[in-house]
Order: sequence, then structure tokens, then C-alpha cells
Amino acid sequence: MKEKKRIGHDDRINIQAAIAKGWTLAQTAKLLSKSRSTVYREILGNLTRKDCRHSCSHCKKGCPRSERPPYRNGRCPLFEARGCERWKSWPYCCNGCPEAQFCSDGKRYYDCVDANSLSVRKRHEPRVYKGISDEETAKMDSIVSEGVLKGQSLHHIWESDAALRGICCERTVRRYVYAGRLSVKAHQLPRYVRFSHKYDYSEKKPANVGRMLGRTYSDYRRYVESHPEANLWQYDSAEGKAADGRAILTITYPEFRFQFGYLMSKGNAQSVLRKLRLLRKLLGADYAAFFECNLSDNGPEFASFHEIEEWGARAFFANPYKSTDKASCERNHEFIRYVIPKGRSLDGLTQAKVELLFSHVNSYIRGSNENRTPYELMLARFGEGFMEAIGVKRIPAKEVLLKPSLLQ
Repeated sequence: MKEKKRIGHDDRINIQAAIAKGWTLAQTAKLLSKSRSTVYREILGNLTRKDCRHSCSHCKKGCPRSERPPYRNGRCPLFEARGCERWKSWPYCCNGCPEAQFCSDGKRYYDCVDANSLSVRKRHEPRVYKGISDEETAKMDSIVSEGVLKGQSLHHIWESDAALRGICCERTVRRYVYAGRLSVKAHQLPRYVRFSHKYDYSEKKPANVGRMLGRTYSDYRRYVESHPEANLWQYDSAEGKAADGRAILTITYPEFRFQFGYLMSKGNAQSVLRKLRLLRKLLGADYAAFFECNLSDNGPEFASFHEIEEWGARAFFANPYKSTDKASCERNHEFIRYVIPKGRSLDGLTQAKVELLFSHVNSYIRGSNENRTPYELMLARFGEGFMEAIGVKRIPAKEVLLKPSLLQ
């Protein structure tokens, strides 16, 4: 019997993108290879709700004025929020509603990141023993916050307060502070900023989620499995100084560790598209065959990357802050840094210098290529016309230079 997989983060991106694109429930379920009831339960179970004001105009009961009870703490004890007719049919939420910004009723939205966090929390919390009650947590909060605001360390606070020691151990106090469950913030601790801390970037919300419909990293993996002979390419950008106006668009063929690139406007999606249009023009009708499957970074410079599908290629996006999704491209940037160290400005570069740089990089003998250069392997597979079109030339082994002096 085939194992059923639960809905994952990329599936939730596709659900949100399908709603944004106006797809039907049946189309969305078919894309995910799930039943319609599974998609229905996913949306209703992981919605993000936004409450409305507790006023009679937002209540569905419509009590006569003479029968309305007095408010308690600004709230009516009989209040029941009015629902929306849109919630009764697909997409069962306020996503894509043209009147959402003018509507003052309660709202509910489906957000892929929030839905994934809620789903993980629902699976995790029932399996965790909750040894600290809400009352004890409030007591811990008052003790810890008072001490931290006086400049005391968590160790000092825990050792000096018997009541706190009776609630939990010192490690639990620190974990509660780091998790944001107390009113005091982690950066307020005396020595917090002296040490490096790991940050979780997995919750970053993708921009323009509609473009990722059917183009997530999971979709990419499925495409590669079903098309084992496809030419795979990875795209990224190499930057210099933060104030630079230019960057290098890098295009990598992972199988041979081959990489070439174009000088582009930093962070500019249209600049990337112009360079890819130029590449398509140079290759002509062979472009779609050469660049069959393409995986790009998820940065703002690739916001229009999916438009290359109009030319017969397939486009996919890596997960935000997941360099391992396109590891070959990232690994090849090491050779660029031999010549252009990090922090060195790119504004003085020209396209001719970029082509010279990649000519030397691709003429470098690699042990991972069985002691052959990426240039040799690419020439054998794609031909001399392809190499001329991208501006990469062969450099004799004795003349290969990977030092900053190459571009001076």
C-alpha cells in the first residue's frame, strides 16, 4: 500500500498560490495529488483569523436595543461575530477578496508560512508534557522581568529566588525567554549580544506567492525524477559591496561544475530578464533544449524569472535562505571570490572582464571532473557554438590565473 504523505510547506505554498491565481478546488487538489477534502480540511484547519470590533454592528444576533446586555470590559457577553458568505465556498477565506480592505467584519486568511507553523505546533504540543501551568508562567514572568530590568543575569535571578527555583530549572527559564514566552526579550539579557545565535529563516514569507504555483523546490525535485536526462541549471547572484549598483548573475551547470555569468543591475528583476532574453537571442531555437530545467534563487532579482517558461523552458524556485537547494552554484562562487574577494566593489567591472573571469574559472582542472576542466566537458556536450554564444573561451592550463590581478 502506498504511503500517504502529509501536506508539507511547499504544498501550502501551492495552495496559497492557486487561490491567488483563481484556481478551483479541483485544480488545486489535482496539482497536489490530494483529494479535495484534504485541501478543504487543510485550509479550514490552519487559517489565520483577524477579529472584528465587539460592537452590535458586527454581531450576527441583531438584538433589539432594549434587550442588549451591558458591556463588560468593553465587550458584550452575547457577542457572536458575523461570518461572510464567501467562507461557505472555495476558497473558504478572504484571500483574493476585492472588498477585504474595505470590510470591517472579522476576516480569515490562508497564509502558507503561518499555516505550516500552526500545523507543526498542533502535531508537537499534544506530545509535550506541560509541567508549568499558566499561573506559574505568569509568576515566572514577573520574577524574571523584574530582575532583568535591573541588569541581573538569569543565573542570578534563579539562584536568588526560592519561588522561581520551585517552579522550574534555570535552563527552562532561559528557554522561555528565548522562545518569547515571557514579556522580557532575549536581547535585554546582559551578555546576550556577546555571543552568536542561530536564527531560523524557514519562516520567511515568499514574495508574490502566485509565481510559485507549481514551481516550488518540491515540484523541481519531482520534475528531475521524472526527467532524468534533462539539462539542469542553477541561478544566483554574486554581490560585492552593499552600496554597489551592480552584481553578477551566475548560471551554473551542476553536472560539470561549469559556470558563466552576466553583469546586471543589483536586485533588479528586469535586468535579469534582459540578460536571459539576450542569451535566448544568441542561442536561437536551441535555447529550450539547452536550458530545459532551471532552478533560481528566491531573491528580488528573480521575481520575474518564471517568465522564461514562455520560451519553452521550465522554471523553479529554491526555498528562501536554503543555499543547499542549489549547492553547486554556491560552491562555484568560491572561484569567483579568489579573484573578487568579498567586500570588493563590482561597479568597475565590464562584461568583457566577467567573461575573462569565467574563462579562467572554467579552464581550472577539477578532480571532481576526473581531472578534466568544466570547459572541456561542456564543449563536448553542447558544442563550440554554445561556448562562443556565452563568451567563455579556453585558457591554457599554464596560464590560468585566479588572483585579483586578473582583472586589474
